[in-house]
Amino acid sequence: MRIDLLRHGTTGRDGYLDGRTDPPLSEPGWDQFRLQTQSRIWHSVVSSPLARARAAAEDYARQTNCALDIDADWSELDFGRWDGRSRRDIAAERGGEAALHAFHADPAVRAPNGESWADLQARVSRATRRILARSGPAPVLVVAHGGAIRAALSHLLGWPLHQLWSLRIRPGTRITLEAGQGDDGVPWGEIVEIIQP
Repeated sequence: MRIDLLRHGTTGRDGYLDGRTDPPLSEPGWDQFRLQTQSRIWHSVVSSPLARARAAAEDYARQTNCALDIDADWSELDFGRWDGRSRRDIAAERGGEAALHAFHADPAVRAPNGESWADLQARVSRATRRILARSGPAPVLVVAHGGAIRAALSHLLGWPLHQLWSLRIRPGTRITLEAGQGDDGVPWGEIVEIIQP
């Protein structure tokens, strides 16, 4: 099955941990989305419910008259008390830099009052399995977030989460995969292309 994972366009808040904090797409963010979707046809679209992903997914689905599924499991990681704050401000706090390092180095470490990367991977894995189990036509476009896309890649490609920081997924990046699951239910994936904005 062909699956395109598309990170929503920029909101103009680079350097901020916007998980459940939900700023709207900026005009350049809309341009990034349109550039990645123009002249391309997907039979269905799956989107995070967060407005910065959902608004563009809804717009595409409306224009192409394709099916749209809003799936909360594709939401960005919940950064808890860090949510909506800049990395710089968090790192400047006593123990903040070490806490951020531990959080990014170990998938089991939770953000304060938030989720861990392992939590994110568990729910994105559920969402990915639902897509792979569909009997409907492919390809499928998933409009989501950088963290959720990394979790999907980890699930489908078998890459450890902590190594996925070496793959830059800027706002507006589209990653095309061929994916499926074997008779034993084990998922597999192969990257076809990565298009950065």
